[in-house]
Amino acid sequence: MTANPLELFMNLRYLHYLRLVIEHGSFAAAAQAGGVSQPAISHGMRQLQRQFDTPLFVPSGRRLLPTDTALQAALKSMDLAERIGAIAMAGAAPAHRDRLRVGVTPSAALVCGPALHVGWCEGHPRRRLDMSSADEGRMLVSLQGGELDLVISPLPRSYRATGLASQPLYQLTPLAYARRAHPLVKAQSLVDLQAASWAIVGPSVSGPVDVLQEAFAVRRMKAPRVTASCPDYASLLHLMIHSDLLGVLPHPALLDRAATGQVVPLRLREALPRYEMHLFTPMRSRRLLGPVIAGLQQQVALLISRATGLAQESAERQVEGVPAERQRRSPW
Repeated sequence: MTANPLELFMNLRYLHYLRLVIEHGSFAAAAQAGGVSQPAISHGMRQLQRQFDTPLFVPSGRRLLPTDTALQAALKSMDLAERIGAIAMAGAAPAHRDRLRVGVTPSAALVCGPALHVGWCEGHPRRRLDMSSADEGRMLVSLQGGELDLVISPLPRSYRATGLASQPLYQLTPLAYARRAHPLVKAQSLVDLQAASWAIVGPSVSGPVDVLQEAFAVRRMKAPRVTASCPDYASLLHLMIHSDLLGVLPHPALLDRAATGQVVPLRLREALPRYEMHLFTPMRSRRLLGPVIAGLQQQVALLISRATGLAQESAERQVEGVPAERQRRSPW
């Protein structure tokens, strides 16, 4: 007997709704996450329940707890969805088969670019790595729409996306920097920097709030004066070396050897807000990109370890002759 294609399609949709309900705990939350109406979720669960002899959910207060039957069905349906996605990707147009399209923030391009190139292109002369940048929200929409294969960015506030997997890749611990001969290089507090001028790399639209603005705002201080916006961190560092502008670097891995020694971290009592960079991938293609992801994680960990060591050396050189009490406040 030949299966009805429409019935198969609807069952796949209902199984997708099932995974949303399990993930978010209620029909209403699942509907919001999936971009559909709550009645659509309810109808899908009723239709799906007809195919099982045991309940899929049991109520617990305001939440629905999935039964073992529901969990098994969700797990097997996810595997099926990945297999279907792999088949779709295998039949993709030749123009995209050898290209890895990655959305990255400016800092992620510097930190992750070399590892992505090695993981994707090394040993495959026909392959090509295409990196592009936009704010986090737009990149994730492009990832959901199939215009990108990976996204490396902070986790946007109020993030909700279906069909995407995310995992922490590395943590960012931003620090304020200045050129070595800057008049404020020995500043000990953000209070000392209230009259300073700053340069930034263009802030994101839907990602974490700007760490510099937040650091001042949380202490009820006047917003810092930003007088220059740069397209990337290389141009930011060059500008800082040749001016009295201060800047914030999310991680010492962005401090290239040309700037090391010329630009130094300010040893402030207050810490700037921390946040994590995440790796986003479509669930359907996660298995295919597994080797690239594993290589990226290893290479990034090694790069960050080396960069942290270089930053420590720079900070130690900076504090030569500084009293031990101030040295103990070092962020390194």
